[in-house]
Amino acid sequence: MKHFLLLFIFPLYFTITAQAQSADFYFHNSAQAFINADMQSALDNVDQGLSQFPNDMKLNELKKRIEEEKEKQQQQQQQQSQDQKNNEQQEENEDQQQQDSQEEQQNEEDQEQKENPQESDSEEKSDLQEPKEGEGRAPKEISKEDAEKILKALAQKEKELLKEFKKQKSKNSAKHDKDW
Repeated sequence: MKHFLLLFIFPLYFTITAQAQSADFYFHNSAQAFINADMQSALDNVDQGLSQFPNDMKLNELKKRIEEEKEKQQQQQQQQSQDQKNNEQQEENEDQQQQDSQEEQQNEEDQEQKENPQESDSEEKSDLQEPKEGEGRAPKEISKEDAEKILKALAQKEKELLKEFKKQKSKNSAKHDKDW
């Protein structure tokens, strides 16, 4: 009778032990995939483990964490995509503004030439002439509108340089990997 009892209990003990090891096996494989940022593989392993061991506390908790992390990653990707679209739209707007200001400046110059064709020709000729020895070159006076145009052009150039700097900075900072 003792042998019969041992034959019955012994396989039952190993079956229970094997099941616990199997649940741990799925847990460890899933956790390793999670650590390696392979969310899909981690989720697949957890789902396989839960299909065999639906009440395993470790697997259920790990599945929650994987799903939270996966959702967080999706939100970050959506935010990056939205930021990229916003940056592209902003660049297009700035390019359009620059083009408009250049066209406006050209139109104003054309208008000035139509109004005072002799004056502009004489100014061009005087700019080409070099001052004679002993004569200092008198500072050229510019109109208020021309000064504003120059300031706007400088401000636009500064914006472009800042935007370029930010792009380079964001490209360099986006390449960091987790080192754990």
